[in-house]
Amino acid sequence: MTTAIFENDNEESASQTVRQTMSVANDDAGTPVVSFATNRGKGSGSQSVPTADFGEVVELLQEYAANGIPEASAETLSAADSIRKTISVKDGIVSFRVRSGKGSKPAKIPAGEFAAVVELLASTSDAVAAAAVKLSGDVSEQS
Repeated sequence: MTTAIFENDNEESASQTVRQTMSVANDDAGTPVVSFATNRGKGSGSQSVPTADFGEVVELLQEYAANGIPEASAETLSAADSIRKTISVKDGIVSFRVRSGKGSKPAKIPAGEFAAVVELLASTSDAVAAAAVKLSGDVSEQS
């Protein structure tokens, strides 16, 4: 079962793509995850983050949107750690991954839209937590 966070829009900005694609569902292990895409087309894919990690991910992206993106790249474990290690700006496109491994695709956001996309993600924190609770029945997920 998937719970959509936004109704579909036809805009193709990164924010609109997030609005069209963001949802919360249980993964194969039964863990509630929030998934969203920031772009479409070849080499793109959705980002899936455990709802328990979503707040940390949003805070980290807010920090980068406010203070800039350092140069770095490597593998890690959590979604936020993966972003820390993979976020970069090249040719005006902010790119990052929330996980590594086969099939993982980077989120790609025009640098001029990055802060707006991050703010959009931040505005969904309560809805993501509520959807996770609905899926899992676990009140502790609401934090």
